[in-house]
Amino acid sequence: MSKPFNTLDLGAWELIQDVEYKVFSLLVPTPWRQVAQTLASERASKGYSKFPSVPVSSLDQIISASFPQIIHTSRYAWQLPGVPWIFATEKVDISHLPEFIKDWLREEFDWCLGEDLVNSRLEQLNNKDWCWEKKTITNPFWNEPKSDRKVDFRFQILPNFIAKEFLQEPTVCFEGENIQYQLTFYPVVRLKQGAELMSFPPCRVPLFKEAKKDGIKQVIEVDEAYISFVITFKLQTVPWRKEPMIYHQLSIRRWITKPIEKLPCKGATAYIGDNHRWLDGLKQPFTFIPLKMKRLGKRAKWHKAISELLKINGSPLPEPEDLAKQPKYNWSEFGENLTGTQIAIPYDTRHPGDAPCFPGVSPRDLASLDKAIQERLSDCLHRVGEAKLKAKGINYWQISGQPKTPMLRPEIAAPAVFRSSETSPHTILILWETEECRDALIAEICRLLYLSPSGETKTYQTIIGVEGEESIYSGQFGTLSIKTQFIQDLINRLDVDIQDKNRQKKRESLIEERIQQIILYIPKSEVISGAIIEIKSKKSYFPPESDPKLALRIGVMQAGYVNQYIHAITATNKKTGEEYTTSSATNRIQRAVSDLLRQFGIVPAPLIDPEKDDIDVNSWLTCFYVLRRTRKTTANNKATTVVLMVRVNLVKGIVEITTPSLFPAWLSYPSAMKYLIAEKWEPNSYADETSSEEGDEQQLSRIKQEQQIMNKFVNDCLRDCLNTPIEQGTKPRVLFMAEAQNARKLLTWLQNPELPRNELPKALDDLTESEKNRLWVVRLRVANNGEVPVGIVKDNPGGKRSGVFDWENVCDKSESSIYLSSRKPLTTEQGKNTLQKRQSRLDNGNRQAGNPKLLEIAVVHHPGIEADKLAGFVHNLRNRWPYFADDVSLPFPFPFATLTKEYAVSAKDTVESEALEESGDLEE
Repeated sequence: MSKPFNTLDLGAWELIQDVEYKVFSLLVPTPWRQVAQTLASERASKGYSKFPSVPVSSLDQIISASFPQIIHTSRYAWQLPGVPWIFATEKVDISHLPEFIKDWLREEFDWCLGEDLVNSRLEQLNNKDWCWEKKTITNPFWNEPKSDRKVDFRFQILPNFIAKEFLQEPTVCFEGENIQYQLTFYPVVRLKQGAELMSFPPCRVPLFKEAKKDGIKQVIEVDEAYISFVITFKLQTVPWRKEPMIYHQLSIRRWITKPIEKLPCKGATAYIGDNHRWLDGLKQPFTFIPLKMKRLGKRAKWHKAISELLKINGSPLPEPEDLAKQPKYNWSEFGENLTGTQIAIPYDTRHPGDAPCFPGVSPRDLASLDKAIQERLSDCLHRVGEAKLKAKGINYWQISGQPKTPMLRPEIAAPAVFRSSETSPHTILILWETEECRDALIAEICRLLYLSPSGETKTYQTIIGVEGEESIYSGQFGTLSIKTQFIQDLINRLDVDIQDKNRQKKRESLIEERIQQIILYIPKSEVISGAIIEIKSKKSYFPPESDPKLALRIGVMQAGYVNQYIHAITATNKKTGEEYTTSSATNRIQRAVSDLLRQFGIVPAPLIDPEKDDIDVNSWLTCFYVLRRTRKTTANNKATTVVLMVRVNLVKGIVEITTPSLFPAWLSYPSAMKYLIAEKWEPNSYADETSSEEGDEQQLSRIKQEQQIMNKFVNDCLRDCLNTPIEQGTKPRVLFMAEAQNARKLLTWLQNPELPRNELPKALDDLTESEKNRLWVVRLRVANNGEVPVGIVKDNPGGKRSGVFDWENVCDKSESSIYLSSRKPLTTEQGKNTLQKRQSRLDNGNRQAGNPKLLEIAVVHHPGIEADKLAGFVHNLRNRWPYFADDVSLPFPFPFATLTKEYAVSAKDTVESEALEESGDLEE
């Protein structure tokens, strides 16, 4: 009988030896700070920038590339006197630094203020002002009280120490299928917390697919990709443990190897390998430096400060346009030592074309790295605890049912849709461009909801005389009106020209104009209804600002319809000119209809099984979620925040939402979407962004005030739920969940040092004893930014295990527990779609990694129930989302909260932000 393999080894380590280090600091000379502030203020006053603060972020990136030993930079250093700007583990010759800073200032301000003015200011500055502080910092602030101006350097230095120890043996063996891959790693400059190592030169990965040859199915190699493995070490904390731990992560970086016709309009990043420091030209271990190529107009270029510095050192970089034509710049052969300057451009979604291969590494790769860490770091690291399986999880939806997605099954969807007259869609409007798509949507609605035509089709007219057709469909569960209308020119491109420098501002007015056109064009609905819109693909719109999709979302919602998009299900054969139905048509039609139902907040009822869940059915499910729109995602460069509380009646299947400005009212889910689309999105949050015009005390006061408002909002919502019966009779229990990374800046008690154990946070302390005894509080944390460790099945390299695990011996007190939830493989991660147990990512680039990330569960308050049981219930809620066939990243009802971002939009929004370079982790 085979072993059950019910234990996970976790990628979490504690240091078992003392590390002594020195930190050197560098202040910004007062005259230099004043000149930079003056230039920034003048740029803002002339309307070239909306912020009068010094743009330090652009300087941080290029200075860290020139001087890799920097471990931290302070954003306050260019605003306030006496605050060190650079903290570094090594002093270097900074004789070139003053001219470097001047070139940075020229690049930032010449174009708007004029070269003569900028140079006249720079001539006043004395290069000899720059010098290292005489006093060094040794093992700083480890046990000192918190302060806004002090930095706990352990979070940067300890990962760097571990990385250097690891590089004593830089070559790692990764076990593959019938082969061993010997990858050699090199350091990568990383200003943010943690240390990064990357294998180089890139390893060739074959791409396979199944094909028929002479009537026989064969697996053949069709292409190749080139990738590097990336190791990161980061210092992380967990609840109820004083000392942080070191986590390791493994991902891939995929490289572009074919010539690029044109670099993306937002530029691209290049990784430059070199064996000397750019700031002083001295030799160093071969190091990779990520550097952005900025594209201005038709040409791309390196930052002026970098270019001028490298000219001084006699090692200029190739022009970005030349590099784009030769993206494999001076690569060594695999297995050779690296020499000279080597450059590679990573793939990200800004680049045209398909990804070179699937992202992520296999479980076998994780096991190979874990083994290497144990072998070479055992003198300084010790693994922290292990995770023991507590429960496998239950099958609530009965996977044997078909389709696997519950809300695609008529026996589940039909009664759920017509259960409540308040949330059921009375009308569905189909705005169509092709008859095939229209007819397929109608057929799917009838199939899913057990409907048949009832009565004759009628013609209607909108306010401006546009005609459409309306038919009534009836069935055993209810009746529905389906209206169909040709979409005409509502999906035509917005009249935005690529040459227009003010095209974003023009786009805003054109979107407003299109919104009004849409409102008049379609029949206004007095009650919230639903619409499915057949739109064109993004490739049909150039420039991207001409895409009218945002106008459709807003305009159709303002007319009273939550709305879902779908592309045409037909295509034209380029050779014959014949039209055919695409292979994905059926699935996309089904998804469009079910996603529309999801926007009504429709779920089956009940959503709890007393026998399977062993949880009181008389319970509310609630979750807190923060919708953030950062400066980068709004046209007016202002950060905005809206917080939501979602609650679900588990017995009746009712989903409601409220916000601080709405409470005490709770809106039905579609009504909440209509509320969000009407949100003014004025800045109302100080938790994420600060203004250089405010003093520190004023900023802290504003942040504290907002946090108090959020705590009161949560407190009031929970009290309301605790006193609102699920059904008549007994007062209910409430399960409250929040995700740490999303909410901890507003609900500060979610942060690890403040998280209470077996008691409510003080922010919720004014509840009555009866209310406290009926409230369960659980904090979750997803694996973003490496904040949750990787898990390797013990004694089973490459194996997988799903369920909820108890992480033993990690908390300072034995009665405290951290749980880790591992989901089952997705449908796309099963069978031949996924790398097999003995395979490495390097064996095949055309298969899913099949390496699910863990979800951390911290049970904070659980009166009347064991922590193990409550953690198991939360784990099972990952499989309770009826609109997906598999487990989801965050448990139900979080998907309702996260998907509200579809309606958290405004006509002022820029085009959907392009993804930044990804690390290759599998998205769940």
